[in-house]
This record gives sequence, C-alpha cells and structure tokens, in this order.
Amino acid sequence: MPVMFKESEIVCGYRILKCLGKGGFSQIYKASAPDGNTVILKFPDLSFISDPATYERFRREFAIGQKLNHPAIPRARDLVESSDGLFLVLNYIEGKSLRAFISDNAPLTLNEALLIADQLVEAVDYLHAHGVCHRDLKPENIIIGPNGRLHIIDFGSSLLEGSRRVTWRFGSDTFGTPDYMAPEQIQGKRGDVRTDVYALGIILYELLTGTVPFHGDNALSVMNQHLTAIPISPHKLQPSIPLEIEAIILKSIRRNPDERYQFASELLNDLKHFSDIDLSQFPKDPELKVTSMLTDRQIWIGTFLIFIVFLILTAFIALVTNLMQH
Repeated sequence: MPVMFKESEIVCGYRILKCLGKGGFSQIYKASAPDGNTVILKFPDLSFISDPATYERFRREFAIGQKLNHPAIPRARDLVESSDGLFLVLNYIEGKSLRAFISDNAPLTLNEALLIADQLVEAVDYLHAHGVCHRDLKPENIIIGPNGRLHIIDFGSSLLEGSRRVTWRFGSDTFGTPDYMAPEQIQGKRGDVRTDVYALGIILYELLTGTVPFHGDNALSVMNQHLTAIPISPHKLQPSIPLEIEAIILKSIRRNPDERYQFASELLNDLKHFSDIDLSQFPKDPELKVTSMLTDRQIWIGTFLIFIVFLILTAFIALVTNLMQH
C-alpha cells in the first residue's frame, strides 16, 4: 500500500504539489520545501516500512546523494523521520524521461545516440570511481533536462562500496528491470560495475534500433532470454549502424561479465574513438559460441525459483494490503 497525500497537504513543512508516481517500493511526490525550493519527496511503500532493510536502503540512498557531486546526480537534501513516516528529500530535476524521449524519437541517428551515450557513460564512470554501482539503469531512471543535460535518478537499488549487505526479507537481491537486467542479477548475485555496463549496452542498443534486444510475454520470459538467447545484430535492424558501434554494444552485453568491458571508462573510450578500434579484437558473433554460464538444467531451475519468489512476493503484498485496508 503506498503512502497517499493530497495536493497542498503539508508534510513536515513540505507542501505537496503533485504525485509523480509509484516506483518499485516507493511513492514519489513533487513538493515545495520550507525554503521555497522545489524538491522530490520519496516515501517507502507502507507494505515494507516495518522491514529494517527498507530503512537501510533509504539511508544508503541518502548517503549516496550526499557523497556525490556531479551535475548528472541529483543532490540528496535530507532523510526525514517523523510521525508522518520516513522519507527522502531530493533536489527536483525538471525535464522528461529518456523513456519518453525514446518513445518519441527512436531510433536515433548515430550522432544523437552518441551525444546521449557519452554523457550517460561518463556519469556512470563517475559513480563507479566513487564506489557506487547503480544496478537499475534504465530509460525511466534517466531525465533529460531542458538544456539537454542527463540526470540519473533512483539510487534505491544501488550498492555503496564498503556498506554492509542488506537482506530484504520480502525478496532477494534480484533488483532491476527485466529488459535491462544483467544475467548475474537474474541469478540473484549482487552485481558490480560490469552489471551497469550491461545496462548501458542495452540502452545504447535501444537508442539506435528503437527496441531492446530481448522480448517476451512476461518478465520471466525476458529474464530467461538474457540467460540463453542470442541478441539480433543491431546492424541487421539498422544497417546505418557502424560495425564498430555494433561490436561495442555486443561486447557490453555479453552474458559472462568477464567478457564485457570491465570498467565504464573502457566503454567510454571506445565510444569516443569508435572509428579507430580494431574489429579483429572483437569476436564476430560473441554469443554464437553458446558458452552459457549455466547448463540447461540450471537455467530451468533458476527460472522456476524466480517464478516461485515472484508468486510468494505478490501473495504477501496482497495479504498485507488487504489486512491494512481492514
């Protein structure tokens, strides 16, 4: 059950202006701060508020927002605990989501896509250099400001170097969005900077082709394809895509993280100098070797376990919501 506040309602001195939507585990509001600035208020879903890990994740997101100083990263202003509940206060970013931009404009020209990709990869490289792995990079979590500047938002699933592991009692470490999830995330591993590289590769694929590489009728189908399927060549979908850019994309989304770019800085360097790269250093068909990290039996067992976790989580949330309504 989400936290619900009405327009113009005052919460700890913040005046609610508009509900911006509900995330995976939170409700987001646009609000006016006591100093007159426009801010974002992020409340955890009431279904999870009693879980200590929820507080820890909000505390970690606040710490990340305080630690980083980059134009692409919104500043965290406060972490408030009161009778109205726990919530984060973040700087408000004006603009539209990259998802909306892709829907309106993709596939992009190479120059348009690289202008976005260069900014995005540079910002992610900054995160990694400061010990932060986002783990949920997707167009919905990227805002394009009025001046064309990109902003990365929603660090609720992020890892901060040196922080303790958080066990969320309502689920597992399988955070992310199916279209952009790296295979290791689907396997329940924490992920690392190469997990973000994978998502960056998927986003670049989508910018240039207008579609993501893996499709399915449901989340489980898409996740299974990340583990087993061969992506369609971007160049086949859009012949104008240079083979060097295709090679960069396919290296970024290799199933085995050891075969991807090991750092965002390496990806950024190749994007900036793609015309100079040696294609002979890239496998012709990276996944055709079918050197899957899993056996067929492991894949089916993993998919079945993910399905069971989803069923349990859905049933639990429904039960909690029903009890709170009564």
